[in-house]
Amino acid sequence: MFGANKRYLSISINDGIIKVAQVLSSGVVEKIVRGSAGDATSPDDLARLLKTLLNGFDRRASVICVIPASAATSKNIEVPSSDPNEIKSIINLQASRYTPYSREEVLIGNINLGVGTGNNTKLLLVIAHRSIIKERISVIEKCGLMPDKFLFVPEGQGRLYAKGLNLKKDAGPLGVIDFSVNSVNFFVIARGGVIFSRNIPFTLQQLAENDGVSKIADELKKSLDAFISEDVDVAPASIIVTTDNELVKSSLATLGEKLGATIQISSYLNLVNAKSVRNKLQKEYADESFLDVIAPVVMLSKAEVNLMPEEIVLKRSVEQQSKEATVAGIAAVILMLLIGGMFMSKIYFKDVFLNKNLREQYSAQKEEVIHLQDKMSQARIIREYLEGRMVSLDAIKELYRVTPNEIYLTGVALGDDGSLTLAGISKSMSQVFTYVKALDDSPMFQDAKTKSTSTKKD
Repeated sequence: MFGANKRYLSISINDGIIKVAQVLSSGVVEKIVRGSAGDATSPDDLARLLKTLLNGFDRRASVICVIPASAATSKNIEVPSSDPNEIKSIINLQASRYTPYSREEVLIGNINLGVGTGNNTKLLLVIAHRSIIKERISVIEKCGLMPDKFLFVPEGQGRLYAKGLNLKKDAGPLGVIDFSVNSVNFFVIARGGVIFSRNIPFTLQQLAENDGVSKIADELKKSLDAFISEDVDVAPASIIVTTDNELVKSSLATLGEKLGATIQISSYLNLVNAKSVRNKLQKEYADESFLDVIAPVVMLSKAEVNLMPEEIVLKRSVEQQSKEATVAGIAAVILMLLIGGMFMSKIYFKDVFLNKNLREQYSAQKEEVIHLQDKMSQARIIREYLEGRMVSLDAIKELYRVTPNEIYLTGVALGDDGSLTLAGISKSMSQVFTYVKALDDSPMFQDAKTKSTSTKKD
C-alpha cells in the first residue's frame, strides 16, 4: 500500500556486543534488544547470539548494519572541485593517503560539508577496512538475513540531533558526547549534520575510577583541538551529552571547565517517540546508549555514506534484475493467455450467436441477396464496357490537344492491351523529342518513348 511504513532491522555488532532495533520508516522504534557474546567473538558465535536476539523481530524487514566510529576512520579534507563525479575520482585517488592500507583493502564514503574557499568542497571522509564489513556480512548471512546497507553511526546521530534540537542551518557548531559501554564518541554537528567525528576508547566503568573524569576530559580536549586544527569550523561554545547517567552527571562540571564550553544533558531518549521502548531503555539499558542503532535508520533517507562493497551491490542488482525479468516474463505469458482466452471466448460466443440467431433469422433473405449481387455484377460489367468505349475518343481528343502544328500524324493505332502507336512527320528531331515528353507528361498517357526514326530529304 502506498504511504505504508516500511520496517527496518538495525543491527550493531561491536566488540562482542550486539544491539538490534526494529524501527519504522516514520521513526517509530518498535523493539530493542542487546546481548553480549563475551570473549567468544568468532562469526559463528556472534551468529548464534544474533539468532537468539532476533526472536520476536520481523525477519522480513530490510536489514541495516551500522558501523560505529571505532570501526572506521574519519578525516576532514578539502578537494579542489564541486562536481560530484570529480569529487568521487579525487577521493578514490587520495583515500590511501589517510590509511596504511591499499585502496583495494578499504571502503570509502564521504559527507559533503559544503563549498569552502574558491571552488573547493569540504568533505568528511569515512574509511573502513573491507574485512570489518565482510565479517558483519558473514554473521548476518549465517542468520539467514541479507544486509541492505552499511551506515556510518556518527552521520545518523548528527542528523537526528540536528533535527531533534531544531538546529538552524546558520547556527554555530554544537558538540555532542555519546557515552556507551565500551567507548565514547565525540562529534560536532552544524548545517544539519555531522562535520567532525572521533572515537575515544573509554568505558563508563573507567569514569568511576579516581582519575577517570580527568582522563576522559583530556581525551575530549584532544578531540576538540583536532577539530580546531583541521579548520573545519569555529570551536563549539556548547556541548551536549546524550546519556542521562549518574556517573556522567557528576562529571559535567569538570568536563565543562576543561573544554571551556557549556555542557548539559540532552538525552537521546527524548528522541525516542515510543513510550514502551523508552521505558525499557531507562530500566534495562541505562548503562548503554542505543543511539547508534536508532539514529542511522531514523535518518536513513538523508544518509550519504553507505559502506556496502560495490561488488555485492552489483551482484544483488543483477540478481534483482534477473528476478524482475523472470516475474515480468511470467506476467507477460499469463497476460497473453488471458487475452487469448478473452478473444477465443468472444469468437466462440459470436459464432454461437450467429448460428443460432442471425443465420436462422435472415436465412429467408439469403437467396434475395445473392440475386441482387448477380444483378449488381452484370450492371458493373456493362458500365465498364460503356466507359471503355470512350477511351479511344478520349485518346484522340488528348492527341489533338498535345500535338503541335509542326507535327503531322500519319497513323494512329490503339492496341487491345491499351498501347497507342503513333506514326508521323516532323521537320526536326528536337520537335519529336519535345512531343514525346509532352505525351509522357499528359495524364492520359504514360511511358511515352520513341521506337524508331528515319530521315527524309523531301
